[in-house]
Amino acid sequence: MNVLLVFLNPAIITSVLVFSIPLVAIIGGYYVKLRRMELEKGGVSEKDRKNIDFLLQENERLRQRVENLEQIITSIEPDLLSLRPLQKENDLQKQVEELARKLRNE
Repeated sequence: MNVLLVFLNPAIITSVLVFSIPLVAIIGGYYVKLRRMELEKGGVSEKDRKNIDFLLQENERLRQRVENLEQIITSIEPDLLSLRPLQKENDLQKQVEELARKLRNE
């Protein structure tokens, strides 16, 4: 119990605060300086750089695929794109045959 009273003594608390504040400031300043140096160096690890390069290449491949799909869709005749309601199974078969015939003619 007496040990607890010693630590709750205002003189001890004040001296701990007086010494801990400069220590925290020095350590914090050192940490900030290290982080700033890392960021100035590039800050990106080799693994992150490889991931970024992979994602950029994948993005380019996907962009090209989208462009190809846009070209395909815009080159199809509008009547092929029109959707008609199906009423019977025979109608579906006729529509498939019609589409196949039109695609073979192109």
